[in-house]
Amino acid sequence: MTDIESLIEGHHARNRELLKSIASKGADLNLPRDIDLHFWAFSEDAARNLSTALEARGYSPVRWNRAVADATVWNVETRVQASPISVAAPAFVEDLAKLADANDGEFDGWGTSI
Repeated sequence: MTDIESLIEGHHARNRELLKSIASKGADLNLPRDIDLHFWAFSEDAARNLSTALEARGYSPVRWNRAVADATVWNVETRVQASPISVAAPAFVEDLAKLADANDGEFDGWGTSI
């Protein structure tokens, strides 16, 4: 298994647990809501390139800044209006993981307020 495949499998496992947790709080997994998407980039140029790639796919606004805890990485974030079930879908996760990887970054996952 490659590093990206391993990363994607980790997302799938976390997403199963996250969906269970959201449903246990009474939230409808099929209703669109604000979902934050989190990425790491491994240089300022990578953060800029990943931001541009996300914006080209319609994600806006995309914010990026140097990580506070580790100055060698950059935090890249955007928000999408989507259902939890759609952002946990394997194709969605794989797409974002591969997009981040192609831009010297890593998809770190998603979150939403309940």
